[in-house]
Amino acid sequence: MLTTDLVRAALRDMPLISIVEHHASIGSTNDRARELANAGMRAQTAAPEIALISADEQLSGRGRQNRAWFTPPGTALAISLLTRPVIAPQHAMRLTMLAGLATVEGIEQATGLRLDLKWPNDVVAIHNSQFTVHNAQPSAFSLQPLKVGGILTEASFQGDGLEYAVVGMGINVNVDFSSNADLRDIATSLNTLRGNPIDRAVVLKEIVAAFVERYAWLNDGDRLREAWAARLINLGRDIRVQLDDTILTGRSENVDTDGALLLRTPDGQLHRLLSGDVTLHNL
Repeated sequence: MLTTDLVRAALRDMPLISIVEHHASIGSTNDRARELANAGMRAQTAAPEIALISADEQLSGRGRQNRAWFTPPGTALAISLLTRPVIAPQHAMRLTMLAGLATVEGIEQATGLRLDLKWPNDVVAIHNSQFTVHNAQPSAFSLQPLKVGGILTEASFQGDGLEYAVVGMGINVNVDFSSNADLRDIATSLNTLRGNPIDRAVVLKEIVAAFVERYAWLNDGDRLREAWAARLINLGRDIRVQLDDTILTGRSENVDTDGALLLRTPDGQLHRLLSGDVTLHNL
């Protein structure tokens, strides 16, 4: 199990991280980060640039659209970063872009695994020559990539400004999905991909280090967009996007500097999408 002292030690060379909490079990790391933000505002204390809350287990973890997020004890990573960047509210999704990029780069640094991103917020593994999936049938990759993690950004606005944002990252590190009928065909873990247990402290350190190193990119939309887009498996593909009760199909042409997906439908219209559930074709 991780401890607060172990996490602090892993992050000791990152001065932007001024508060560190690690919990053996918690309802939601994002909820705890919001509690810290609100407590600081009530006390009118100086706000840290970045505070980190992590946990060995989440009892009420969630993803986009309030979907449950599976964080079993001691095998996954649940990380939330409370941030107060000086950016315009319309740029808030850049935090999701930065977190996704930091997650895949940090995992690669920690494990050697080359993972990718699926717009808007999934960390995924696709079948390629750079790694072998242990104890998995090749058909598992025939339709959709397997989910390794996800990003959930929740922002608080005051007037025309961004008051604070909480960036949550959930990573399947040593999770065993083999007996979970609901998830084993759609999710995998770093352990499964590598075929050996992974040190969660090392993964946490490298992900946060990558986030901190590129934090200034929030004010350089073109640079962030280019690096993020290079890891997206959605671009240049025929896709289907579920938007509440509406379904759009077409060709994903690009993403803009605020993370919106630019989708060209068969009638020639270009749609700018800020959210949606994507199904890939011709993977």
